[in-house]
Amino acid sequence: MRYFPITSRLKRLYTSRYTAKDMQWHARNKFKEDGLLRHPADGKAWKHFDTIYPDFSKEPRNVHLGLASDGFNPFGTMITSYSTWPVVLMTYNMPPRKSMIDVSFMMALLIPDPVSPGKDIDVYLRPLIDELKVL
Repeated sequence: MRYFPITSRLKRLYTSRYTAKDMQWHARNKFKEDGLLRHPADGKAWKHFDTIYPDFSKEPRNVHLGLASDGFNPFGTMITSYSTWPVVLMTYNMPPRKSMIDVSFMMALLIPDPVSPGKDIDVYLRPLIDELKVL
């Protein structure tokens, strides 16, 4: 397994005045309550999180992250019993046009395994969870 720490990458997002401004976009750009989902901040889950943790939601510089993972066969043949599972983080603070492009994704883990990690993925996620707790 390869782990790529995210703290320095998150710090870099706040060093440039342009990306620092984008990292507060979700707090400055509230949409109308028309029931359309234009950004994760419009969703019920985001609003529910804000009601549970009001201190976190008051600070616009706090980082909202999404996590995704899916396995693929790097050799392109299904005969080979080998798979790789990247774990990718997306920063939802930014506007949709910037948060969902590949250059803004952060690979946190790369899990090589002959089979999918399945229910044991929590073991692989432990370094990321520990770093997120520190942050």
